[in-house]
Amino acid sequence: MIVDLDATKTQLALFYVIILLTVDSINPVKIILHVFPQLQPWHIVAISVLAIVYIFISEMKEILYFSVKVFFHSILSIFFRDVEIVGLDNIPPHGPIIFTGNHRNQFVDAIGIFATCQRVISYLVAEKSWKRRIIGDLAWAMGAVPVKRAQDS
Repeated sequence: MIVDLDATKTQLALFYVIILLTVDSINPVKIILHVFPQLQPWHIVAISVLAIVYIFISEMKEILYFSVKVFFHSILSIFFRDVEIVGLDNIPPHGPIIFTGNHRNQFVDAIGIFATCQRVISYLVAEKSWKRRIIGDLAWAMGAVPVKRAQDS
């Protein structure tokens, strides 16, 4: 539900900006250029690009998390088309929770939970896997925490 609310807010903000830019009398760019005639349109473009870069850098972890989630959801929908998710309504929207997988393949359970749960979740991952190139990079993007296991010493 929280994700739906964020998407709705984003859509409303986008439509608001579109309306602002299409009506000349309330277009903020034209107003700024009229009030400050020494400014050129490229000044506003440069400021806007810097703002976009700042937002991207400051929200990079969340953007990366969402991108990995979309990627894994796509992979799951291709390979596991007939899997039925049962009990999503039993997951509390707030507070701590522990998910445990019951299959021998540690990655399929983790990816299944990651792709279908609406909450932002984090994992414990073996430090040995954390140091591997692709697995470790994906674990970092998913917000995993490396753990040194006794059997890996």
